[in-house]
Amino acid sequence: MTAGERERIAFIDPLAAEPETASSILAGTGVLLVALDADGRIVHFNNACEKATGYSRAEIIGEPLWNRLLVPEQVDGVKRVFSDLVDAPGPKEHENYWVAKNDRRICIHWFNTSVREAGGRVRWVIGAGLDITEKKKAQLELEEHAARLRAIVETAVEGIITIDEDGTIESVNPAAERLFGYSAGSLLGQNITMLMPPPHNEKHDRYMERYMRTGEARIIGIGREVTGLRKDGTVFPMELAISDVVLPDRRLFTGIVRDISERRTAEKRERQRLAEHAHAARLAALGEMASGIAHELNQPLTAIVSFADACRNLLEKPDVPKRVTLDALNQISEQGVRAGNIIRRLRNFVKTGSLDREIINLNAVISDVMAMVSHEIHMNEVDIELKLGDYLPGVWADKLQIEQVVLNIVRNAIEAMETSSVRRLVLKTSKRDDQVLVYVSDSGCGFSGESDQLFQAFYTTKEKGTGLGLSISHTIIEAHGGELTATADDSGATFSFSLPIVEAFY
Repeated sequence: MTAGERERIAFIDPLAAEPETASSILAGTGVLLVALDADGRIVHFNNACEKATGYSRAEIIGEPLWNRLLVPEQVDGVKRVFSDLVDAPGPKEHENYWVAKNDRRICIHWFNTSVREAGGRVRWVIGAGLDITEKKKAQLELEEHAARLRAIVETAVEGIITIDEDGTIESVNPAAERLFGYSAGSLLGQNITMLMPPPHNEKHDRYMERYMRTGEARIIGIGREVTGLRKDGTVFPMELAISDVVLPDRRLFTGIVRDISERRTAEKRERQRLAEHAHAARLAALGEMASGIAHELNQPLTAIVSFADACRNLLEKPDVPKRVTLDALNQISEQGVRAGNIIRRLRNFVKTGSLDREIINLNAVISDVMAMVSHEIHMNEVDIELKLGDYLPGVWADKLQIEQVVLNIVRNAIEAMETSSVRRLVLKTSKRDDQVLVYVSDSGCGFSGESDQLFQAFYTTKEKGTGLGLSISHTIIEAHGGELTATADDSGATFSFSLPIVEAFY
């Protein structure tokens, strides 16, 4: 009860000997005034009581207070208050609920006193009260909200830390204690920088000062990945989201942190698994390309032998111009370089390793892949149409892995057209918004069922297929921030994938 509310009802004490007089004075104030005799029967019930409860004086006067107006669970408590007032004089405050005629519960804060006769016998017990139902409801809702919030904070998996403008820790939840290895007692009152490894701890105060001065947020309201420092000195990756709240006299900051060490470990394992699968797929593809590569290498080697024989014959004829011999030697050199390029391209294709991203041009990747499968294209009598976009922007990607994707799709397309009378393969590149798109369309048999099945591991429609090529390709493209899709109709199938351009990546 506020000081003003106390003043409104406390002055009835000197008037308690005359309840009617007190009621007249209190008329219009909204103060409830009730008087009980020594046995607890109601002997006075003012207008405010009638209005609050819906009962008339005629219905209430002479009734024990606890027979009709009190909620059952509070009867014993009110009787104890009444007994205390009968046994000893003096004011006494308490709160209890009354039940109105329409069964509505009313919460009342009472200021009670007793009036005694000359011999000390209690004449009346008088209570003056204020209807605080709405205030009590708001208080209970606030307490319930606080209890729920406390339960959420204490059981949250994420660590929750509150600091003031100076970076002093004001509260931590149990998850934060477990996360950093400190007890709440050893964290409260300390600076938040104790949970930050260098050099972040050295920059924190400058960042806070700049934010308070300019309002420029780099983490607050945005969230980012940072590193945390445990009590044992270990550094770990975590996600951090910060919000601030402005109070009348100060500002508080709440940080929610999540340990992402397991996620980082899982991502590392996934990258390693992807690299191993991609390497295995490259080896399998290499085996299938062996005959074509042998044919491709045979051409420069045959040329080298032929030109070497020609040089030997020319050297036996002294009247042959030197220029003719030099031309033959140049041809030998060029064919040797060509054979070396073929071997180098295969070695780069087969090698394994983690993602080695660089800015690459997808048109160049497609051209390299088409050179790899040129013999297969020739042997299967496939007509190639390249629609490569002009001035295509670069993408941030691992060149070998994107080559693997294009190779898988192209070789699948060639195999799909084995029984087709028309064998036409179209490769197209273009730019759309912040992405580069690659389309590979064939005139083959297409595919049945949902396209998502094609990208599931070990799903294959080929008699000797492993079911890994498209699955690996799908994983590679997703790891690069793109998307691989497939569509089919009566005229064949189209596989397309997207990769973000360098500007969008940054």
